[in-house]
Amino acid sequence: MANPQFVLNTSHIIIDGLFESIPILLSFIAISFGAGEKEIGIIISLAIMGSTLLGLSTIFFSRYFGLLRTLSLVIVLYGIGFFANAFSRNIYFAGFCFIIAIAGHSVFHNTAFAYLTSNSDRQSLGKAMGNFTAIGDIGRVPFASLAGFIVAISVFGFPGWRIACLTYGLGAILFAGYLLFTSFTIKETDYRGFLSTTRIKRNFPSFALLRNRQYALAISASILDGFSSDQIFTFLPYLLFAKGIDPKIIGTFALAFTLGCFLGKVLCGRTIDLFGARNVFVAAETVMAILLVSLVLGQQVLMIAGTSLLLGVVTKGTVPIVQTIITETVREKHCYDDIFAISSFFRGVTSMMTPLLFGFIASSLGVNWIYGIMAVAAASAVIPVLIMNTRSI
Repeated sequence: MANPQFVLNTSHIIIDGLFESIPILLSFIAISFGAGEKEIGIIISLAIMGSTLLGLSTIFFSRYFGLLRTLSLVIVLYGIGFFANAFSRNIYFAGFCFIIAIAGHSVFHNTAFAYLTSNSDRQSLGKAMGNFTAIGDIGRVPFASLAGFIVAISVFGFPGWRIACLTYGLGAILFAGYLLFTSFTIKETDYRGFLSTTRIKRNFPSFALLRNRQYALAISASILDGFSSDQIFTFLPYLLFAKGIDPKIIGTFALAFTLGCFLGKVLCGRTIDLFGARNVFVAAETVMAILLVSLVLGQQVLMIAGTSLLLGVVTKGTVPIVQTIITETVREKHCYDDIFAISSFFRGVTSMMTPLLFGFIASSLGVNWIYGIMAVAAASAVIPVLIMNTRSI
């Protein structure tokens, strides 16, 4: 059996690739069934709510299942959701399938970040986080880009989104089965690094950690960052439609954005160790606000594609930065599961609310408005971090 880090990275590629393909598939499914931004917003919000609530059980899964079987569970949920969606007949069933698919997303990332933090030197944590999050984009680029191209075609009368869902679903189920089978053929001690870092006998995180002012400020910055960046890709197809861009080249913008995400995580992860997580965060959020305004104002295809690439860099580049910032004051490893679960919970609540809010705003005022609001949130995200910079840890 491959070492734990290899299995973790491989699973990350698959999980993030499937997750990132959902916005594109959902957009075309909604169009196919005559639905719009409101329905998409509601579906994404409910899906993230399920993932966020299950994410609070990270300590439980980490303690009793270990990461290997937890990975199998998360991936099989994706497989079932995608496979069933290939046969959906209305937007409601399609939405339910994606809610099932995303359910374990937070559990995976919480456990993975805790594992990495507890097994990395503090001086190189930024690089470790950057590399791990960038590895997920190895899946995002081909999965999301391929989905973008497939949905624009049909084969023997079957819409492209059904073909993509069927293919991705079967592949995920097979890989999950392989992980589950493997978990029964190894000794638990061989995967000791996959067990929970938690030593306290409880199954849910302690929100008492938020009494620490630095934790509260870091999580506040994460919330604003999520408000400004988590739904950029979700509503990007509608922004491009509003600008009159041919749906057949949506895959090109998906490729540009996801490629930017990969580059951003690698670059930002390394600059964290050089300049400090907070300084890099302030610079990234400022650039993000400028690019979001440029995306709204831009009309030419090449300019929008370039902006999408750069947005990917600063949007997902903040992921390793935030994960590093929230652990700066953690002194005991058993708190890693807690702080990542708490951060994921608040980030998830934000991600649950924004699709619904943005969906209604887009349908009422136009999709350009939501990108303007994102720009304001990005600029505001630097405030908690600047306050942290004025205080000693």
